Amino acid sequence: MEKNTIIIFTANKARELLKDGFKVVDIKPDKTDSDGKRSVFVFEYADGILDKIKKTK
Repeated sequence: MEKNTIIIFTANKARELLKDGFKVVDIKPDKTDSDGKRSVFVFEYADGILDKIKKTK
């Protein structure tokens, strides 16, 4: 099974990935947020993205 996308739940991590050149393909409402204020960021799955997600700044 091949992964096409990966979901990011924090704006800070999404911003880091964007600065590193990874491509966001969609922004959706976070279904677990009862207030409806949070969003999740859908990124294209690319080589190295998991390593970037695991690293903290």
